[in-house]
Parts: sequence; C-alpha cells; structure tokens
Amino acid sequence: MAGARLRLLQRRPGAHGACVSARSIQGYRGYSTPATQAADPSPASDPKGEGAQGKKERPPGTYIIWAMEAIGATAAFIYYLHLYTDLLKPKVEERLNPDKYTPFTLVEREPLTGDTTRFRFRINRPRFNEELEQLADGIITQGAWALDVKDHLVQTYRTYTPVDYVVATEVDDERGLREGYCDLVVKRYPGGSLSRFLHNTQVGDRVEMRGPILTWPYSPNKYRRLYMVAGGTGIAPMYQLIDRILGDPADSATQISLLYGSQSETDIIYREQLDELAKKHPERLSIKYLVDRGPASAAQPGRPDARSVGEFVGGFDKSKDVVLVCGPDPMMAAVSGMRPIGPTQGPLRGCLRDLGLAPKNVFKF
Repeated sequence: MAGARLRLLQRRPGAHGACVSARSIQGYRGYSTPATQAADPSPASDPKGEGAQGKKERPPGTYIIWAMEAIGATAAFIYYLHLYTDLLKPKVEERLNPDKYTPFTLVEREPLTGDTTRFRFRINRPRFNEELEQLADGIITQGAWALDVKDHLVQTYRTYTPVDYVVATEVDDERGLREGYCDLVVKRYPGGSLSRFLHNTQVGDRVEMRGPILTWPYSPNKYRRLYMVAGGTGIAPMYQLIDRILGDPADSATQISLLYGSQSETDIIYREQLDELAKKHPERLSIKYLVDRGPASAAQPGRPDARSVGEFVGGFDKSKDVVLVCGPDPMMAAVSGMRPIGPTQGPLRGCLRDLGLAPKNVFKF
C-alpha cells in the first residue's frame, strides 16, 4: 500500500507539470506577434469570427457594385445637364445684343422692287433664355425697335427697322439652340454707303449688327387710332407695328389707318402682306395707296402732301390719337419736317404743323 501510494504521488507532479506547461504555452501564444495570430487565429481569442484588424470581410463584388452606382449617378447627372441646361452644348453665337455689335449670317435675299431688297439674317437663341435674351425681349416688347447695321469696311452704321422677327419654337438638340431670323428691307441709294454695302452682301456673308434698340415706346390700347404716313421703305416700322398690334389678343381696341405712297404700283413694298392683314381685320385696319406715276388698279395717283394728308387725318383726336411718319427726305420735309440724327425729333414742320397738330401728336421715325 505504501509503495502504491508513493507511486501515485510520484505521477501527480508530472501531471501537475503538464498543466503548468500547457498554461505557459497558452500564455506564450497570448503574447505572440500579430503575424502569428493572423496565421493561426483561435476561436477563443476571436469569438465573433472577426479578423485580426477587428473588421468584417466584405462580400465578393462589393467594389463592382460601388463602381456601378457611381457610374449610374454620373450618367444621371449628365442627363440632367443635357435636359435642363446648355452647359454641355457649344457656345451659341449670332444672338441679339443691344450693347455690342455681333456678326450675323445672311441666309436669304429677295428682290422686292428694282432697287429694294429684303435681307434675311439668322438670329439664334439658346434653348433656355439667358440674361441676354431677357434683355432683348424686354426691349422688343416695349414698342417699335430697330437694329444698328455696321459697314465694317468703313466703320459706319445706319439704323434699320426689321419688318419681321421670328423665334423658332423647335430646338436643335445637337447644337442646343433655337434658330430664328429677322428681315430688313433696304433700298439702294446711289450715294448711300450702307445701302450699297448691304446690296453687295451675298448669302453666307456676315454683317455686324447691334440691337434691339427701342425707337418708339408703345403699349396695347394706348391710343384710339394710329395714323401712319409712309413712303417707300418707310413702311418698315409701320408694318412691324401693324403686324404686332393686330396679332396681339390683348391689343383689341387700337384702330390703324395707313397712307402709303410709292413711285408706282409695282413699287408698293409688302403689299400682299398688307392686303392680307386688311382683309383679315377690316374693322381695324384701313389702307390707302398713293402712286406717283403709271397705271394703278387699287392705288390713287398722288403723294403724301397737304391735301392728301389733310383728308387722311380729318378725324384726328388730339387727346386719343397719334400720327407716325416715316419715308424719304422729300416726303418727311413736306409732311412733318426732317428728323435730325440722334434721339431728338426736331421741330414739327410741314403740313401736319399747318393742320394744327402739336409735336406731342406726331412721331417721326
């Protein structure tokens, strides 16, 4: 018995020593290097299944998903810029600018008489109106307007009133703009620098213009009747106003009377358009044509003078009406007196003054 007990006691130190040795090894592993831990992770030391850095491993394809989301967001942003802005479009040129001269391309020219031609220039507008278009529209909506046309060869200019101005409603998505036009009617004078310059201009050439420029303020239903006395290409501001007034639903009360003098019946500019408007609005537009010479079917012989103008403005009301005058120098001198260069009207002369009208009753283009 004693020998047996002695043998048992002799085993226990060995067992105890094995336990100590195991603890020592465990303690040694606890102070091992990170490389050792990463190489041999232990469930006891990483109970949540996390890596050595304390972060979960990302599922396969995570970076691909992120890349696809970024591409989708970028594509959506580009589509937004394309749909609602013009930032990705080329710069729009040939835009009306009242502050500086801009080159515009001549896209069409049409002879109207032996010495008068209609010139059509391209006018562009961005798909979305910008500050420049808002400025131009603000001037145009105030009344009659014009453009300064420059002869870049000799650096001179002359003011012309467009007879027509059209803004396209359809958008050219590729260029990000709306293409429109304006028409100028110009008579060629032997001594006229600008008129010769324009008549020598060919389709595809570019001409510098500045505008719009307000020439006569007007608001709907401001006057009971407009009495217009025009000669030759002086029809331009008259036609611009007639077309605008009769096409404005808000301007339904204004009456218009036009006395239009030309050299012959074939020299009546825009007669077809005028007759069409008179036919469409017989209760609001009346026209009387005068011609200097030749046979006439619908025109009367004569010219704007004291007799014809006196008859024309017979029902003039000084408190409700206005007389507008535009034409060649001899006609202006006989009817209202010449208008000096610049913004002033000059003194009222001619048959209108003799008829008792005051300067406030007359406007000279």
